[in-house]
Amino acid sequence: LNLRAFGMVALAMMVLGATGWGVAVVHARAGELLASQPTRVEIAWPMLPDAEETWMGKALREQITAMVEAQLAGRSLDAGALAAVGEMLEASGWFDEKPRIVRTGDASLGIAGTWREPACVLRSGERDYPLDWQGRPFPIDYPAGASGMRVIVGAASSPPVDGRGVLNVLDPWPGEDVAAGLELLGPLLGEPFAAQVAGVDVSGYFTQGQLAIVTDRETRVVWGGRYDEFIPGEATTEQKLARLRSAASNPLFERRIDSGADRLDISGEHLILDRTRQP
Repeated sequence: LNLRAFGMVALAMMVLGATGWGVAVVHARAGELLASQPTRVEIAWPMLPDAEETWMGKALREQITAMVEAQLAGRSLDAGALAAVGEMLEASGWFDEKPRIVRTGDASLGIAGTWREPACVLRSGERDYPLDWQGRPFPIDYPAGASGMRVIVGAASSPPVDGRGVLNVLDPWPGEDVAAGLELLGPLLGEPFAAQVAGVDVSGYFTQGQLAIVTDRETRVVWGGRYDEFIPGEATTEQKLARLRSAASNPLFERRIDSGADRLDISGEHLILDRTRQP
């Protein structure tokens, strides 16, 4: 309590005395005074690997903080209020599980938990929807190309919505093609040529059983079937990766995973280059 609020509670105690009824009124009045004070919200934001800064922009941080403050408006920081904040954040699409909510003072609380890690965006129409590595959408979207993140293109399904018609942020984006795209993207980002990987094209997954790497030049490298899945007639995963590493380190191929071609197929026994841009 601040000094002014403390003085008002102390005065009420002197007037009412120590009767049971008086104590109950004092407790209720103290709760009202606490609820009338602005709540200070301290959130442990997600950090960049090997860095002392968060990847979450200021506008998003302010938006999440405002959500918490709105949930607490007019309420004292009792167990019910803290539980309500935890449930709201768990359903928000930002956390892997319910975060820990701790009261740190009369009018302050701390929030910490495991944040979802952005993997890429999925392009649907003219919008890009960020996904985590499980394929679950975040509660935001961007104009196509505006996020600066790697992208999955060509998904067969539309944005998933819940019973209220709101984007479903609790379940993975539907479709085996999306899961296969994320499955391929993850290992590629650990390779020396990761800077050339702009995303994954899954448009041929259901029709041809093929995934393609989208490069930073908008060219395509046909990967083939799912990562680490044995498919008769296809090169193995390690053979495909070896081909990409070789091309990316060879000046004869411009040190490019696409070998300088508009389309390179590394999925089969032999490499197939196409220098004619596909529509």
